[in-house]
Amino acid sequence: MTTSTITGSPPNEPAVEGHTYLATHRIGGDVLRYLLSFEESRLHELAASSPAGRAGKTLAKAGALRITQLALQKDMRLPWHEVGGPACIQLLRGRLQIFTADGRMDLTPGALVIIDAGVQHSAVAMSDCVMLITISMNEAMCE
Repeated sequence: MTTSTITGSPPNEPAVEGHTYLATHRIGGDVLRYLLSFEESRLHELAASSPAGRAGKTLAKAGALRITQLALQKDMRLPWHEVGGPACIQLLRGRLQIFTADGRMDLTPGALVIIDAGVQHSAVAMSDCVMLITISMNEAMCE
């Protein structure tokens, strides 16, 4: 078994010329390791320059497991949606409001929310924020 560190070019090393994410990074394997703070900085920069006000990066995709790091700019809204499996949202930075039929949840760094498959929800960034989203997809959706 090998461990792959997948963080792109560290801040103190030059970027690889011709670097493309899909050509140089694995999102599945025996062991993957990320430096989330480095990924967070890059995503924040991308979200700030994006007309959509958001940027995301899939960190792992293995069987039913999906892990994505997502950055949202202040006031960016995610429309009502549902996911094909239970989802865990961990807020790493900023403030986020999540809405479900049961009401509103105010999240601050370190907050963890688990939303079951098929539960409609939406979100709004109350400040620039970064979250880690882990989803266990329905097996039928993985085929």
